[in-house]
Amino acid sequence: MRTPTFDTQCLAALFLVAVVAVAAWTALSGAAAGEVRLVPCPVHAVTGVACPGCGMTRACVALAHGEVASAWSFHPFAFLLVPLALCFAVAPGGTRQMWASVPDRVRTVVVTAGLVLCLGLWATRAL
Repeated sequence: MRTPTFDTQCLAALFLVAVVAVAAWTALSGAAAGEVRLVPCPVHAVTGVACPGCGMTRACVALAHGEVASAWSFHPFAFLLVPLALCFAVAPGGTRQMWASVPDRVRTVVVTAGLVLCLGLWATRAL
């Protein structure tokens, strides 16, 4: 018997539900999106240096609140992560099919550019 696992659609939906739940909780409690610190960063806890993903939770919650400028200042990649999660939650097959239809060379450039941008953002914030 095979053990059930989470697939991308389930994880994307879970992520979106969590963001909406935290946004609702912060809205009802009167807390600002910048005060949300639900997931402690293990890299920051051990080294004292923020990791490339630090600020993503606050950025996603700020986006859910409609605070675009705050979201951008917390982590600009939230503007990519949230729509991508929506695509995987709503139409995982279509999203995979669309990505598979992109030529390999273009996919390599997109992934490499994303990594370089993420690491570049991290480096500029670390200075």
